[in-house]
Amino acid sequence: MKNSIKILGAFGAKTTSTSMTCIQLDQSTVIDAGNILIGLEKDAANIDNILLTHSHMDHIADIPFVIDVFFSNRKKTLNIYGTKHTLENIKKHVLNWEIWPDFTTIPLMNSDTMAITLVEIELNKEFKINNLNLKAIKTNHTEGSCGYVVEKNNNAIFFTADTTVCHTIWEEVNQNKKINSVIVDVSFTSNYKELALESKHFTPELLNEDINKNLKRDDVQIFINHLKPSFIPKIEEELQNRFNGMLKGGCILYDGDQIDLRTLNITKNLSKHERDKQHINQLIEIGHSLTSENNFDALLEKILLGAKQLSHADGGTLYIFNEQTRSLGFKVVQTDSLNIKMGGTSSKITWEDVKLYKDNGDKNTQQVAALCALNGELINIADVYEAEGFNFEGTKKFDEGTGYRTKSMLVVPMKNHENDIIGVLQLLNKQDNNYNICEFTDDDENIILSMASQAAVSLTNTQLISDLETLLLDFIKSIADAINEKSKYTGGHINRVAELSTLIANKINEDRSGPFKDIHFTDDELKQIDISAWMHDIGKITTPEYVVDKSTKLETIYDRINEIIVKAEVIKRDLEIEYLKKSFKTTDEKELQRLENKFKKDVKYIEYSVEYLKQSNNGSEFVSDENIKKIQELAEHKLIIEGKEVNLLTDNELYNLSIRKGTLTEEERVIINNHVIVSYNMLEKLSFPKYLKRVPVIAGSHHKTISTDKNGRHGGYGAEEIMSLPMSIEDKILAVADVFEAITASDRPYKKPNTLNQSLNIMSAMVKENALDKDIVKYFIDSKIYQEYAKLNLLQEQLDDVTVKID
Repeated sequence: MKNSIKILGAFGAKTTSTSMTCIQLDQSTVIDAGNILIGLEKDAANIDNILLTHSHMDHIADIPFVIDVFFSNRKKTLNIYGTKHTLENIKKHVLNWEIWPDFTTIPLMNSDTMAITLVEIELNKEFKINNLNLKAIKTNHTEGSCGYVVEKNNNAIFFTADTTVCHTIWEEVNQNKKINSVIVDVSFTSNYKELALESKHFTPELLNEDINKNLKRDDVQIFINHLKPSFIPKIEEELQNRFNGMLKGGCILYDGDQIDLRTLNITKNLSKHERDKQHINQLIEIGHSLTSENNFDALLEKILLGAKQLSHADGGTLYIFNEQTRSLGFKVVQTDSLNIKMGGTSSKITWEDVKLYKDNGDKNTQQVAALCALNGELINIADVYEAEGFNFEGTKKFDEGTGYRTKSMLVVPMKNHENDIIGVLQLLNKQDNNYNICEFTDDDENIILSMASQAAVSLTNTQLISDLETLLLDFIKSIADAINEKSKYTGGHINRVAELSTLIANKINEDRSGPFKDIHFTDDELKQIDISAWMHDIGKITTPEYVVDKSTKLETIYDRINEIIVKAEVIKRDLEIEYLKKSFKTTDEKELQRLENKFKKDVKYIEYSVEYLKQSNNGSEFVSDENIKKIQELAEHKLIIEGKEVNLLTDNELYNLSIRKGTLTEEERVIINNHVIVSYNMLEKLSFPKYLKRVPVIAGSHHKTISTDKNGRHGGYGAEEIMSLPMSIEDKILAVADVFEAITASDRPYKKPNTLNQSLNIMSAMVKENALDKDIVKYFIDSKIYQEYAKLNLLQEQLDDVTVKID
């Protein structure tokens, strides 16, 4: 490296094919620490000097590990150079004993020297390390960020690192004639100009403008680095087609490039690791694709497609083992040259399964896929027409019908972590570079075995996740059923709310031109809405049944109106006794008639009072102040019980009968409303997977209102910690579904079911009161979502004409 530097890491993020910023200046010195260990392998032990441009993670990532991996053998301190602010960040945020040990205070094992020494540098001041002449120049990225002029043998290159528009870069280049090239950051494509400026990076267009404005020399080559991986193809295309002249002979730099500072020629110098990485890159990408796929059928397709690509096979079949039938089922079949694609996400395969055992119980060793599954061993056949011991009648019949010629075949078992066979991968007709059919090689066997192992893990995990999701949903529904069983009146509420919530969410997904055209719920988000709906009333498991089922004002464990009726009978009995006693004491006809008339009048009044109280007990009508006064008067009827004079109504009976609306007292409403808080608290304690993490909040927000106070707290009720959280669209959907189910329900004993139009009028009023979301309710009405629900869940007499409109 006498007159060159090596790009150990050229990109703005780490992926399976890109490495983060790191430039080797000589055997012991690098700029930035994004890829020291992998870039240099064992030679990383020789690094004694790291020059930092700034303290972002992609530039410092290897610092802790360079010292840690080689700690026992190091004899020299590891010098970390940087501006004051950069070193302060390293000390504060990395070498702080919280994130990593503070190696600036730990001596090396073989000397008294501290493992790491932080060396502050001054901007615009030259300094020397080994045979390198260096100078830090301020850049425009973070506080304290800088680039470095690196001079070797009178040839200099300026590495800017991350930066955006910055006149100090070009001032240095214009003045220092030794600089013959600049390595500069281009992270984003030009259409992301605002993002680039905000994050202080260049785009090709921004760099072109800056060069045209500030670079006064035309003998300086421009090299590009720090491309963000997701933008690489577009940046490459843009630089080639629009701004190629800007580079003045330079180019984009890639991992492993080595630049001769005199000639500026670039040579590729891949490490063994990088060469190995190239060889297995496709396998890694396929493995990543498999592990990121959650759809089981799509995963099956990817497995077969990946195996075909790796082995250059023309066709293949993926079988899955059925333990109950002890057979291999066809799941995916593909033959490229015949344009055949069956199974997976395509058309269903109706072919008969391959049985592992014959009807007499003997092993089926004649069919190659069955034998592979039975023995758990790979089978490689050069030509199926010449192979002995196998029954290829089905294959030959297929060839006869299609004109195809099946020749080479590779059959690989797929085993899970318990070494059990879960499937078989069968590949057909490997092709060479000239598309001639050839045999599958030993390398094919090894790489397909490796991929089959990855595939088996992915299949097992995907199936396990699916099974756990099914178990979770079944468990949730069983809890909902248990809650429903608590009440004979609201037993179907949870089921119907879940049904309606999912219906609304799906209809919103179908909106292409309305208020929700930009909203699309993923499958996971739809599951989250569904589970939130099933769980929204889980708190009612703690609500007393007499409150949930309170169909009359006096109901507790039983309806206490019967006690009042009994007491009224006692009053009537006492009136009759009094009447008879007085009648025995007189023979005057007029007096007797008066006593009889009074007795009948008093009895009639008592009977009227009982009927009045019974009517009031129903809770079906609003109770006015006049009604309450009347109840209070009736309550003061006197009767004698066990020698004591008492009122017809106890204080509690009077209090309950005085409920103005419905059948619940204020205290009981608090109890029943408290279920929302209990629901949230219960759900918050559950370890939901990431994609269901909002279930507690969604379920706990179904009684919140859209309106907020000056502090941003929503109206309604719920757990205090979520009342100030903004309501998401999922929260609003569940609130609408809960209200609509409640006001249309025909199984509530304390009210008559509302008709459709009445129900939608109520919801319209709630929108005006800022209780429900206007957009969702309007969409619910305008799109007639209610019709589908009503057909299944409302009584015929509820289905009237809808005239409600929301402007």
